[in-house]
Amino acid sequence: MKSSSTRFNSYPNERIQLNRSQQAIIDHVFGPVLVLAPVGTGKTLVLAERVAKAIEKGFNPKRILCLTFTNRAADEMRERVRKYFPDFIRDLTIKTFHALCAYMLRVEARNVGLPQDFVIYDEMDSLELIQDCFELRSENDARDILQRISECKTNAQGERLSLDCPLEKLFGPLHSISLPKICLYQETLRDRHALDFADLVFFARVMLNGDVRIRGRWEERFDFAQVDEIQDTHMSEYDIVQFLVRRHKNVAMIGDIDQTIYEWRGSDPFAVLGRFEEEFNPHKYDLFENYRATKALLEACSSFAESFYERHTKIIPSEKCEHGEPIYVHSAYDEESEGDWIAQQIRNLSQSIPDFPLNKTAILARTNKRAQGVSERLELREIPCFTVEQYEFFRRQEIKDALAQLRILLYPVDTGSMQRLLLRPPRGIGEVAIKEIMDEGQNCGIKLGDMVAMSAIQYGDPYGLLLDRFYSGNLVVLDVETTGISIEEDEVIEIAATRLHKGEPAVQFNALILNKKPVGESEKIHGLSDDYLRKNGIPSREAFNHFFDFVGDSLLTGYNVSFDVRIILSHAKRAGIATPQLRFDDIWPIAKRFIYRLENYKLETVAKALGVAEHPAHRATDDVHTTIEVLKKLVPRLAQTALRRQQLVSKHFSSFKPLCLKIDSWKTFAKNLRPVDMLRLILDESGLKDYYLKRNEPKRLDHLTQLERIFQARDDPKKSPEEALSSLVEYVSLAKNVDYFSRDENKVPIITIHQAKGLEFETVFVAGVCQNEIPHYFSIRDGNEEEEKRLFYVALTRAKKRLFISMSSYDQSGRSRERSSFISFINRAYLKEV
Repeated sequence: MKSSSTRFNSYPNERIQLNRSQQAIIDHVFGPVLVLAPVGTGKTLVLAERVAKAIEKGFNPKRILCLTFTNRAADEMRERVRKYFPDFIRDLTIKTFHALCAYMLRVEARNVGLPQDFVIYDEMDSLELIQDCFELRSENDARDILQRISECKTNAQGERLSLDCPLEKLFGPLHSISLPKICLYQETLRDRHALDFADLVFFARVMLNGDVRIRGRWEERFDFAQVDEIQDTHMSEYDIVQFLVRRHKNVAMIGDIDQTIYEWRGSDPFAVLGRFEEEFNPHKYDLFENYRATKALLEACSSFAESFYERHTKIIPSEKCEHGEPIYVHSAYDEESEGDWIAQQIRNLSQSIPDFPLNKTAILARTNKRAQGVSERLELREIPCFTVEQYEFFRRQEIKDALAQLRILLYPVDTGSMQRLLLRPPRGIGEVAIKEIMDEGQNCGIKLGDMVAMSAIQYGDPYGLLLDRFYSGNLVVLDVETTGISIEEDEVIEIAATRLHKGEPAVQFNALILNKKPVGESEKIHGLSDDYLRKNGIPSREAFNHFFDFVGDSLLTGYNVSFDVRIILSHAKRAGIATPQLRFDDIWPIAKRFIYRLENYKLETVAKALGVAEHPAHRATDDVHTTIEVLKKLVPRLAQTALRRQQLVSKHFSSFKPLCLKIDSWKTFAKNLRPVDMLRLILDESGLKDYYLKRNEPKRLDHLTQLERIFQARDDPKKSPEEALSSLVEYVSLAKNVDYFSRDENKVPIITIHQAKGLEFETVFVAGVCQNEIPHYFSIRDGNEEEEKRLFYVALTRAKKRLFISMSSYDQSGRSRERSSFISFINRAYLKEV
């Protein structure tokens, strides 16, 4: 442990009464810990209290890691810790697995061969791309292919877990799927600077497994870690955790193995626990005193859990729990009657309980089909409700349309966002023109997003300015070293730049900068210590003024240079300097477009492919030298294809010019407007709101308004407008729909049991509890009845006050149905037939 130099405040006076088991876990902050805790035992409270205790014991908040399964859980953890240590909440790393991987990859982007400004494709983005690559109409078919591609990445081992592994070998195990189309999917992601969810985990594993220097940096990054919901953890995710904690071993793994319901998706908690116990020999704790529900419901759930082949946790109701009502069981004639009965019970509750909250009542089903059927019966009886399939906020057309407008500002090469932006509202640019640009552009290095670049209008070629400046001598090649990757908080500690004259190095600039923020972990990357900078650095104001004088009106270029420019401008503003407008062109996408099928696009890899002599890539000056040599090899290829690009731009110039000018103005506004104001501006100026208004689609307009509320609520005022917008767009890409449903509307959510994982409700209805539905026919056929039991257990444990179980004697086709065998596993003393 690295002790912090900061004096931490002690706990606040208002303490929550903890039981002995909870307190023992909280006090055990040193060494490995395994906690098995069913829902309702105060698990989240214990996790937050352990963080507070760790800080009190001297752990630096900046070196504490908390991993959760959902953004909702991360938010809850953050708010609990904030009560104790509000000054340090920003220092803690509290993330989901995917968010952690994204963060790690942005830190190491250059070393992994990724663009630092990569865009994250959510499931919907990936499905749309799969459908394009495989020429599919069915989303279900696309979903199946995406799942198998994802499994191939997450299960990769050995030589397939490498940056140098050819795509054909990486996806070799997928014999039954067209390999060329899979490779096309992955290459298209790369072309768009995009990573899908599986890529985030895959690349994080690759860099930790394959690069000793990177692995060493991340092994030193944290001193204390907690991993929640281990029952949902995939072995590939455990691999990442293992690297992060094996040095200090101050790690807690916490979860409820009895709620393992994602084995079909690759989670393997028993294997994860086996490795954790073998590699760390953790001290084991159990939480069993339960506070969440009534005694009747808790004892009923416990009696059902006795049916498990192997039970891992136990439930003992707290003495503070009220006894409560029994579980009401109803057998209806058919599915419609069952839905009507559920609707009537909700109406009865609404009439008998003052201010009865519909959004704290949930109807759970095994399948989306069943959820939809119940939804239709509630709607007929005018009970406000929705299904997540209906809702799916972040997958809605209008939400994806709005986000595409924002993403094109942040990620100009994201062809998927560009295509969506051109589709709604219509801009007079048809599919034929789009296809021509995309097809012909492959041969000359132009992408759809280049058609709205100002350089395309001004020079008739998106690379026209770069070519002109390369030959005229007004081009500066840049690289920097920094204390980290936060544009708003980290500092530039070295700037290296070289002005080219007719393509050859002419004048060099180099400055080491005195830092106010400690270099911390970044020293392992660049080798510049605080002491060295103190002795050799110059004040930041002096360095930036000299640099801006050196640059003048030159065009800047470099490898992954957008980050360099943004952090220079941010740091200079913080130093009190009026910053100039800096224009830049990035070499990374040029290399990607003109050097085909490299397995990664690290600067060293590209240099080797071009026959460039290698320079040690540890300092900014070294990278500038290598970048110049790479640029000199690429410029002739740009020049040879310039005429074809000019012809393509000229042909479509008039169609794209209005949009180009509009996007250019948006980029200017984005520097000063807060994200919600930027969103409102774009919704108005893009014509998207008018488009849905004219189509008389008020629900879509309501959803856009809700998106504005989300942007307002999640905006971080301590970040600049641009960085806050970037963070919000990434957050939305990683968000799950259940993170937001029913927060603002008083409606009954009708969701699947899988979607209800991690949620709680005062009143719960479990519908369709018939044999072959719960448990599901395919699970019975395939021998997976144990996971179906755990799924039903999850459904039962969502309720805090009331639980209703219903089924029907006949299905929609008139075939008879039997009551689920699972009901017989619940102690009859807690059931009441109605």
